[in-house]
Amino acid sequence: MTPDATHTEAAPQDGGDGSIKIIGRAVAVLRALAGEREGLSLSQLAERTGLPRSTIHRLVSALEVEGVLVAASATGRVRIGPELVRWAEAGRPEIRSLLRPAMEHLAQTLKETVDLAVLESGRLRITDSIEGRHTLRAVSVVGSSLPLHCTANGKAVLAKLSDAEVARLLPARLARLTPATITRRAALLEELREVRRTGVAFDLEESTPGVCAVAIAAQDAYGTLAALSVPVPAIRFHGREQDIVASLKSAREQVSTVPPVDTLPGSGAHDAPPAS
Repeated sequence: MTPDATHTEAAPQDGGDGSIKIIGRAVAVLRALAGEREGLSLSQLAERTGLPRSTIHRLVSALEVEGVLVAASATGRVRIGPELVRWAEAGRPEIRSLLRPAMEHLAQTLKETVDLAVLESGRLRITDSIEGRHTLRAVSVVGSSLPLHCTANGKAVLAKLSDAEVARLLPARLARLTPATITRRAALLEELREVRRTGVAFDLEESTPGVCAVAIAAQDAYGTLAALSVPVPAIRFHGREQDIVASLKSAREQVSTVPPVDTLPGSGAHDAPPAS
């Protein structure tokens, strides 16, 4: 038999059932490690996957070479590595694209400015905005940062976090931007409890004089926290609060990856803005 013939016969074995089984076993290892931040030992992986420890050792060694797994301890535990995280990030849709249809629906319905703000590294940043059609309108600057404690966007996002997480994100001193700004932490935490109950946050001229806003929080499958907000000149806001709230709830329900307001913890009907 010639060398070429030998190579021709070996190729199907490399790409046949054997390769498929190897891929399946590697996926089983990755699934076993999902969510295990402290990692697992080879024995634990063998127990969870039902694979021989020798097979686990070969798979883990190969995956470590590729950066898919990394050592989690000096005792042989391994965890998901940065390479796999990068692959996941590459295929991750931006929350902006997920919520854009809801924003367009809101803008068309209310004729007011609609913005999207995302919580990134402890800061709230406007990542998208559609300007209102009125001559007198609120303007949101894409790329700008917003305070968390006195904006509707910020309070909507904070309400999705625990009180301990809120405390870590807030500055030592809550700056007073207008006479209506809440600067006492206890008062802010009380309002956040109401936002958790209703799923709706208000800014009643607390961040900018003459501008009010309503916002709801959204979260994608990757845990990114964001808020859809409708800022409105105060002269046109009062008396329209419930129309804006209803439109926000309706718009978010269009986005299948974001749970409707009624699924938020303790959500219920919101008949009026919180008392200042």
